[in-house]
Amino acid sequence: MRFVIVATWKGPSRSRILRRFRFDAPGGPDGRRTSSRARLRQKTPDAPPDTPVETPTHLCSFRTGRPPMSLPRRRFLTLGAAGAATCALRPERLLWAAGRAGWEASVALPWATQEVYGTTWNGRIVVAGGLRSGADRDRRFTTLEETALFDPSTEAWTRGPALPSPRHHIVLAEADGTVYGFGGFVGETLRNGFQFRPDVYAFDGGQWARIGTMPTPLGETVALAVEERVHLVTGSLHPDDGASDGASRAHLVYDSGADAWSEARPVPTGRSSATGAVIDGRLYVVGGRRTEGGVTNLGAVERYEPTTDTWTELRPLPQPSGGLAGAALDGTLYVFGGEYFSGDGGVYGRTWAYDPDVDAWTQHAPMPTPRHGLAGAALGGHIYAIGGNPAAGIGAATSSVVERLSPTTD
Repeated sequence: MRFVIVATWKGPSRSRILRRFRFDAPGGPDGRRTSSRARLRQKTPDAPPDTPVETPTHLCSFRTGRPPMSLPRRRFLTLGAAGAATCALRPERLLWAAGRAGWEASVALPWATQEVYGTTWNGRIVVAGGLRSGADRDRRFTTLEETALFDPSTEAWTRGPALPSPRHHIVLAEADGTVYGFGGFVGETLRNGFQFRPDVYAFDGGQWARIGTMPTPLGETVALAVEERVHLVTGSLHPDDGASDGASRAHLVYDSGADAWSEARPVPTGRSSATGAVIDGRLYVVGGRRTEGGVTNLGAVERYEPTTDTWTELRPLPQPSGGLAGAALDGTLYVFGGEYFSGDGGVYGRTWAYDPDVDAWTQHAPMPTPRHGLAGAALGGHIYAIGGNPAAGIGAATSSVVERLSPTTD
């Protein structure tokens, strides 16, 4: 289709159209054909009324190695033919760049699960635990102990060894050839289903084994590994099982070689249910939410440099989200999914790509099956979105769906 970008500036009395230019694009933010006269500040269909998409404040960022550029009011910058730029003249306009990526169905999980995390190990994707919800009025659910491994060479999931104890929200990370599982919750209803357990499990191809205890009861955290060290960043604190502080700035470090814990510099923005990835040895933590006085989704993006123990605040995620997933591929961070609770609540289908070279976000093709509480992993040139729930919260819609994002390289 043809996609038209309208660049405007807002003067003291009116808005003026500066330039209109065309480029070929596969579809609009909702994956459907977009009118060439569409107003760019129009929200995409999955945006709740009170969470508008935030627009980047710089104009354009290309993969050229040059810093971001800004334009005077009466000048314009032509986008590259692939639409790989993120542009805006004013925060009032969202300029949606057509992502060079598409989602497709992959092999479904052997069972439905949500509140699940994933990692890669030995050329395979590993997911473990999670929960499967029921449809009864008490909203009971089953906390899972199952492990599933996906082998891209055979395009098949196989059942792995069970966790020592069922867990949902158990976070996984691979370090030095071993998959580690940290924390998680037990229980079977919304009232008692978030009793935290600080166990640390390890899996290296045989059985899972309990190897220790977390020094801090940190749940719903982000686990990212750099060499032998696993960093647990942000999360909710659970000192008394079900009691929770849902916006922690914690930064714990587990040294798998020494089997020892330490603390690193706290993250600037406390939250839980964030996502992240490692790019070039640096940690990126994205999104999340606070739960004090109601649920508030955040768009915070922060980078940690392990060599200097410093954090840097980066350009926010355009659509604040909690319960989302992410993974890094070829130096780009992809995040997707998540949920909101304003109004009747819902889930997000947007896919965002972050380029650390220019500190810019680009919107890509939406997920065919929007979900929250899903796992994300990168393997074999693809990004995988695994399991989750297509409805906000914990309900009867827990999914086994797996979809694969395949960015192009041209």
